[in-house]
Amino acid sequence: MEATDQEERETTPDDLTRLEEAVCNFLTRLDAGEFDPWQKRLSNTERDITLKALARQLGPRYWRCTLDNFEVYDRPRQEPALVSIREFAAAMPTRLAGGGGLVLTGNPGTGKDHLIAALLKIAVAKYRLSASWWDGGSLYDAIAEAITEDSYLKLRRRLLEPHILAISDPVPPRGSLSDPQLRRLRDMIDKRYRETKSTWITTNVDTTNDAESLLTKPLLERITEGALQVFCDWKSYRRLDECKS
Repeated sequence: MEATDQEERETTPDDLTRLEEAVCNFLTRLDAGEFDPWQKRLSNTERDITLKALARQLGPRYWRCTLDNFEVYDRPRQEPALVSIREFAAAMPTRLAGGGGLVLTGNPGTGKDHLIAALLKIAVAKYRLSASWWDGGSLYDAIAEAITEDSYLKLRRRLLEPHILAISDPVPPRGSLSDPQLRRLRDMIDKRYRETKSTWITTNVDTTNDAESLLTKPLLERITEGALQVFCDWKSYRRLDECKS
């Protein structure tokens, strides 16, 4: 039996291009929210619930933080950083669409958690995005305590669900996590990357190399890809009184 001309014709690059365009057009016609998490926003009730949960996570010190009450005491260094952060806040949905994030590095006491707390509240209150904040130590405790598969899956859902997951200083003490637990952490970050969810981190500049050795360079690149990266290179706020005394 002889093959037809259509069966004999080889697939060309143009054929693949047309197929790719057809698939993209098909997906575009479907409900975008099924494929793009950024199309789904919180309802009024969900926003209020998320703000209350965020307040409990941040605690009294950071819940009151805003961009306006961030104290500027080193104008040449701080003002350019604040301009970038305010621009980020103004265009947050656009900046985050596709998984872009936020990385604040610098010495301890430079207000990194103040800034990230202020931005998280803007994300929820203004843009109706879901958000969750974790202290690095608490996150690693939760991973270590998720012994059973069921408890791990529940934790994994909590970490994967929000549009924005913010982690303060994601570098645990060495040896605090076993290899299986480290694989779970890497799996969570990689899964958020593939789902175009946004992961924010604050980290002390002297622990960046430790973070890379722990999370591996590819995973850190996933966090920083498309992210606003701000280096908080001014003196610690906590040392101001020492300098004055």
